Amino acid sequence: MTTKNIKNQGFTLVELLIVIVIIAILTVVSLVAYNGLQNQAKTSAAKSAADAVAKKAELYNTAKSKYPANLAALTDKTVGTPPVSQTGEPYYLDASTVKSGSVASAPEEANTIEYSVCPGDKGAKIKYYNFSKSAAEERQIGSC
Repeated sequence: MTTKNIKNQGFTLVELLIVIVIIAILTVVSLVAYNGLQNQAKTSAAKSAADAVAKKAELYNTAKSKYPANLAALTDKTVGTPPVSQTGEPYYLDASTVKSGSVASAPEEANTIEYSVCPGDKGAKIKYYNFSKSAAEERQIGSC
């Protein structure tokens, strides 16, 4: 073998560095896309929980002519005589579906809902956290 043939075998340091940079860029792009998808999924779960609470609160309003005072009125199995879970009330919401809590900052669980009744008991506000926008969003039912 001549020295010219030996030099042409293998990669240069510059070629290896270019390949490493390209792999790093692809990794960063895929991680950003993955986090975006995770945030969209969490936001979707939060919106779904808020929709469930809104529908059940409307059913509660239809049955009792007032909005529930808090989320526990929809999720607590032992409320009422006989208990809600035994009467099969349409407004009963399984406690594992939603969790009551503050949504001012990103909650640990996507199904965390903040529920409050409007003055005059003519409506309610349901807040959930939008993980894609990193902000709490509010939905109103009835007339606030």
